Amino acid sequence: MINLCKSLLIISLGTTLYLVNSLSSAVYGQAVRKNVTTLTSEEIARFVNALDTIKTTTRPGSTIPIYDEFVALHDGVFSFIFEPSVGFNITHGVPAFAPWHREYLIRFENALQSVDPSVTIPYWDWTDPKDLDVILSDNFLGNRGTGETITVDGVEYTGGTVTSGVVANWVLDPRINIEPIGLTSLGTDLKRFVEIPPFDRYPVTQKEINDLLSIDNYLDFRGVLEGEMTIDENGQVVKGVWRLHNYLHGVIGGGLVRDLNAEPIPPNQTKILGTMNSILSSPYDPIFWLHHANVDRLWASWQVEHPGAAFYPASGQGIQQNLDDPMWPWDGGQLTPSSFGPFADLLPLYPTVPNDDIVTPRDVLEAPGREYVYDQLASVVSVPEPTMTFGLLGFAALGIRTKLQRQATMSKRSKS
Repeated sequence: MINLCKSLLIISLGTTLYLVNSLSSAVYGQAVRKNVTTLTSEEIARFVNALDTIKTTTRPGSTIPIYDEFVALHDGVFSFIFEPSVGFNITHGVPAFAPWHREYLIRFENALQSVDPSVTIPYWDWTDPKDLDVILSDNFLGNRGTGETITVDGVEYTGGTVTSGVVANWVLDPRINIEPIGLTSLGTDLKRFVEIPPFDRYPVTQKEINDLLSIDNYLDFRGVLEGEMTIDENGQVVKGVWRLHNYLHGVIGGGLVRDLNAEPIPPNQTKILGTMNSILSSPYDPIFWLHHANVDRLWASWQVEHPGAAFYPASGQGIQQNLDDPMWPWDGGQLTPSSFGPFADLLPLYPTVPNDDIVTPRDVLEAPGREYVYDQLASVVSVPEPTMTFGLLGFAALGIRTKLQRQATMSKRSKS
């Protein structure tokens, strides 16, 4: 009966649009994103049920599950490296990293809330070792992976396929599950190799967060947050490293390297081990969403002292990188993904986005506080000196719902 009701509710875009309009103000109120350690057992159960529902449900007009469509989009942004008119990754290593992923999380959260309106994306506080224990529990996102032994510097480590939690029975689409070194498929299993050297420096220190939040320039802040830069002992921004966001992908996924001490890590990697470290298709591991919720929380925390549009580059940053530039795939058809190599198989898998569903970095600057809040923002802390299912929303409807929320908020502001 439940499956029948679900099918009836998602059978047409018209039905979905009705749900968007009738529920957006009453049910889809301001969401609170919480630290994973504060979630109740019921909140965990609701979150994993929503995850599993969109992983096992295909919307009308698509051939892959809703969850897989989100992963395919993340693959797609990498395809622009091979598109002659672009030539670079439009959402990683660039200014749009933070706003693009903010919108990406909002759309994903909307999909979860179309299963259960009470669900929000919790965040993984990188500085608290208890967070990872909660995330990797059997009743949440599953274990550290089993079945494979990796030897690093003479020491054996265990990892492999995740066999517990909501993901235990997930089958990944091999066309979508692509690794970045050789652009080859990683198969159908979700794998983890947690805290295997050189990705064993965890948790993140409070000093690293303090240094991050003390940066005044957005471009430097983005670089340090994403993890391609760091702050040295003299307070200077240093490039050519692998820290924070980037490094923590490896903490979960793992990878083999030629030299454990070499920086930066990516050119030194010889093999991607787990799903989360395959940056292209890393959203296949649901830890990705908790990880990026913390990325967004840290940006929202930084924005408290750096509010508004003045701190985001208005021009001079390349294709789809400036304040008012539309961001693919919400760009009105401005860019077309590359069909190079394995990306050709993805072209029919990308969800259709209406041409009037346009999102720019400016549109998401004030999303925290308008569309969701965090239970606790990060701040500079003193550090001691060392010694109910309403019907799944299709991509078009999710975009419309987000647009309606923003328009309603802006309308209220203009009248006040």
